Amino acid sequence: MRYKPARINRLAQVARFLRVARLLLWTIWVIYRERRRVIRAHERGHYEVQPDIEVLIKVLTAFRETAIKLGVLMIKLGQFLSARADLLPEQALQVLGSLQDEVPPAPFSHVVAVIESELGKPVEQIFSLLERKATAAASLGQVHRAILASTGETVAVKVQRPHIEELVNTDLSTIRFVIWVISRFVDTSEFIDLMAVYREFRRTVYEEIDYLTEAANARRFRELFRDQPQIYIPRVYEEYSSKRVLVLEWIDGIKINDYAALEAAGYHRLEVARRTVEAYFFQFFEAGFFHADPHPGNIFVKAGSPPEDPVIAFVDFGMVGSLTKSMKKAMRDLFLAFVARDSQALVNALGRLGFLGEQANLPAIERGLELMLNQYYGMTLGEARELDLSDVAQEIEQLLYGQPFQIPAQFAFTGRAISVLAGVATGLAPEFNLIDVAAPYARKFLGLSSDRLGENLQELLRQMLENGRAMLTLPRALERIIARFESGQIEIRLADRGSNGRSRRSRSGTGRNAAGHEGRGGSFSLTLVSLAALAAALYLLTSAHLFTAGWFCLGLAALAVLGLLLRR
Repeated sequence: MRYKPARINRLAQVARFLRVARLLLWTIWVIYRERRRVIRAHERGHYEVQPDIEVLIKVLTAFRETAIKLGVLMIKLGQFLSARADLLPEQALQVLGSLQDEVPPAPFSHVVAVIESELGKPVEQIFSLLERKATAAASLGQVHRAILASTGETVAVKVQRPHIEELVNTDLSTIRFVIWVISRFVDTSEFIDLMAVYREFRRTVYEEIDYLTEAANARRFRELFRDQPQIYIPRVYEEYSSKRVLVLEWIDGIKINDYAALEAAGYHRLEVARRTVEAYFFQFFEAGFFHADPHPGNIFVKAGSPPEDPVIAFVDFGMVGSLTKSMKKAMRDLFLAFVARDSQALVNALGRLGFLGEQANLPAIERGLELMLNQYYGMTLGEARELDLSDVAQEIEQLLYGQPFQIPAQFAFTGRAISVLAGVATGLAPEFNLIDVAAPYARKFLGLSSDRLGENLQELLRQMLENGRAMLTLPRALERIIARFESGQIEIRLADRGSNGRSRRSRSGTGRNAAGHEGRGGSFSLTLVSLAALAAALYLLTSAHLFTAGWFCLGLAALAVLGLLLRR
């Protein structure tokens, strides 16, 4: 018989609903109000306007304190918001960044009841030992160390906390209700897509409370790293796992932030940092599937061969992120737009990636991106190494907050993972340089490595042909327009009015004299194209340093001049 804990008292549910609703109404309204005020000011060119940090810190401190008392979904929501640089400025994010997912463990009797209900056997038949004390306890589940009765292997047993599904459904309904109420009075879509934030949060929560999904994630990571002995992923014991119970191989290692223990074991901290970061860059750039919760409690260091050779072990695979092929292509386009110093192309790539809502103010976003391009464009790798990543991250967060951006779920997880990872690596080895480790993975991702040279040359040729076809049709298109203009098919309406109150209408020619002007119209269009192409070529070659495009424009100018000579 499946174990079912007693239902939560109805009065307690109502009290929780009211408390959560009040907290969320206050929090969401203040977040929306401050961001709207800053974005409106920036659109008018008043970039000195900043959010009221004191008010935001006050409301978020109250949110954090209440979340700790209520537990479950409120802690998860606080952690989720701490990754949203599009919703909160950097100082406010720090308030939620300290929100730890650690709560008192559930009673041991609940753990035993869930295991026996899910696996259909008395707990003594499954485990010869099941430790009463939890080794880790979070808002959604807790972990106990155990020994399998059948094989004697040491395992980690993860069990859901009591009433999780009921509490999750209640809190999600409350969040949705609060968003509905706010949406009735104000249109937040231009600055914050609240329903999109809700859908992202709901999806991640439901995935995290389904241990079968986590088991599938763990198996996928184990397959990804099967040929990398420096990285270890624990085995899943599928025969002992279900939606509410997950049994994994026990990792006997040292937490990655236990620096004294790492040094006592003879591990080189810089090497530990390098291997950990390389594992994540492999996930980001090559696999497109990554562990999205790299806090120190989920990363261990265990002995390799020889023993002082560190092996990095990951645990807890409930929160993951992924990057599709189309997203990777848009990310490459984003980088190429940065190289070309093209803010409009940057905006287009960001739109394809989901960073811009339907009502986003594109000119305002272009202006913000232009400022960042001017600051970082042309920076050498040596200069990039000297950058303080925390300062760069803060500037990017200010850009995200001050412009009508919205971060898709995958990139919120990516940003959060990189931020936490940078903190872990810096704590391990302050001299560690993230740029040096990232560079080879980024080059391969962007197709700058030799094994993708042919593919990228083919893509470049395709783009040149498309641009060439468009530009070669330009003289003929201009010639047709000018011919229609001179034949009287195109009319020009002047803004001023004559004495009779009627608009004056000017026609450039009539059908009778159109033939007489056709030759001159063609010569005029070719002259216009030649001058425009020459000017573009000079700019591209001397100022923008885009040599391929510059030489192409120079060739187009030569073709136009040749056309003029042939007409004469």
